[in-house]
Amino acid sequence: MDSSDITAAICEESDGFIYVSDTCTNELLYLNKTARDLLGSADNDYRGKVCHRVLYGLEEPCPFCTNDKLSFDETHCYQHYSERHGRYLLCRDKLIEVDGKPVRLQIADDTTPEVEERSSLEARLAVEETLVRCARTLSGNIEGASGIDELLRILGEFYNADRAYVFESTLSGIAMTNTYEWCAAAIPPEIDSLRNVPLDAFDSWIQQFDSIGMVHLIDIESTLDHDTEEYRTLAPQGIDSLIVVPLYEEGGVMRGMLGVDNPRRNTEEDRLLRSLTYFVQNDLEKRQMLERLNELSHVDSLTGIGNRTSYLEKLVEFSENRPAAFGVVFVDINDLKIANDTQGHSFGDRIIQRAGQLLNESFSGSVFRIGGDEFVAFAIDLPRIEFDRRIESFKESIARDSIVNVSVGAVWDDGNCAPRDLVAQADALMYEDKRNYHFRR
Repeated sequence: MDSSDITAAICEESDGFIYVSDTCTNELLYLNKTARDLLGSADNDYRGKVCHRVLYGLEEPCPFCTNDKLSFDETHCYQHYSERHGRYLLCRDKLIEVDGKPVRLQIADDTTPEVEERSSLEARLAVEETLVRCARTLSGNIEGASGIDELLRILGEFYNADRAYVFESTLSGIAMTNTYEWCAAAIPPEIDSLRNVPLDAFDSWIQQFDSIGMVHLIDIESTLDHDTEEYRTLAPQGIDSLIVVPLYEEGGVMRGMLGVDNPRRNTEEDRLLRSLTYFVQNDLEKRQMLERLNELSHVDSLTGIGNRTSYLEKLVEFSENRPAAFGVVFVDINDLKIANDTQGHSFGDRIIQRAGQLLNESFSGSVFRIGGDEFVAFAIDLPRIEFDRRIESFKESIARDSIVNVSVGAVWDDGNCAPRDLVAQADALMYEDKRNYHFRR
């Protein structure tokens, strides 16, 4: 078997999508097995057909074609979302020579799981950040407004809603009254007109609260019977959609409701509303939230550094008051599961403790353990040269250590980039470092 046979065998068995096409005619010259399987193409069905039609079902060359950017010397890398296949692809394109003529080679890896997981993490982070902001608001650390009013503003802006509100049961328990309301700009308030609304107007909602824990109405013009009390109550307020969750007092009796009208963003994230019910209920019961918040620990018990709660609060703080210079270090322990499985969880705990210790030696006071094997460090108003020096010092400490190995992503910025965006960038660089680590093994 010569080298060309070996190369062909490797391409055929690769998990990546590989194709070769004529840069002048766009005719496909080669599709590997992974690509053929994705496209449902027989071994030679693609030959003589243009790449944009076979790969993407397009009659004209792809608008994102990179032929004019390709060279023999460098690989052009980019991420592309294929609507046809519903996949995220990390593409690497370059020119190669076949039979004396230049042709296009693309090797694309399916990064859909990583992208979706990152998107999911970012969504959860956004919810958690907003939840922390709301909890801090209810602790009483605001000026000039009640905690509930400020919470509703945060909630309304998170969902880009017209209104956010709280309804409470009347003393008689047979009606509901709108007691708190936030309205977006140019949206008329309804709080004065929604008083002592008969409880039977919410009969269908109460059934949904009991069965699924929430009410999520979409396009009430087409989904609600216009002859119902529900429609007659909602339509005059200009409500087309809403999300509402119940508030229960001890004993399971419904005490009220928390909701948003016409949400336009994060409509799939009902976790925030569900999570806030606990805080709102407690605030309505003489605002006992401050006492509960003071009981929360902000230190990770295993490592002695900041825990996830501390991290989220700091991130909110920096988002609201951006430092002039801001650096982020994202660290993930390599092969912790293997260590736990082969040497026991006590040894795994030692690895976690050591990683936290070494990171804290370089970035003391701003280091947090945010997950089982994940750490974040913030560098506040630190010059770039000093930030880079500390990163190198940390990496050298890791290299000398006998038990811990980590992947690192670091970003520094002295402009207007949001801290949360810098965390996402550092996270992405850490994943790239981890990918390289596993590639080298």
